[in-house]
Amino acid sequence: MTAIFEDINLIIQSKTRMNEIVWSIMGQIYIPKKMNTDTFWWEAIMPTETFIPPHFHSAQDKFLYITEGELDIVVDGREEHVMAGQIYNFPLQSTHSFFNNSGKTVKGIFWAEPTNRLFELFKAIHNVADFSEVVRVSDAHDVHFQLSNQESRIGSLKEE
Repeated sequence: MTAIFEDINLIIQSKTRMNEIVWSIMGQIYIPKKMNTDTFWWEAIMPTETFIPPHFHSAQDKFLYITEGELDIVVDGREEHVMAGQIYNFPLQSTHSFFNNSGKTVKGIFWAEPTNRLFELFKAIHNVADFSEVVRVSDAHDVHFQLSNQESRIGSLKEE
């Protein structure tokens, strides 16, 4: 992790957004804050009962700093509970998912190293309601969802 607490504090304190962009990604709000070839930073607002299904990044590490609330995560089958003030690392190729079971909105700062194609992915899946389309587009951007047989079948039924 090349980011340091000074970087995190600057992102948290920054009220600016990149080009005033706000994305809706699977019920969560993502606000891009800063990007270069090394690191892409975004603020996430995760309403209660929202989640991101199991997935992995084939070309980058991802990190999370919770600024408000608490979040349940699963990383490579290990369940963890992350609270405000904690940083969590999701190493390259680790399968991870997020669940807001807290009953309150959770806020956090995510960053990915290197930036790779994540900005383009979020732009492409903004407001996409069809999960099978999110999976297809994500796969083309080096983010791979790990679906059970039942979830795969549900996705294929939507396409019929």
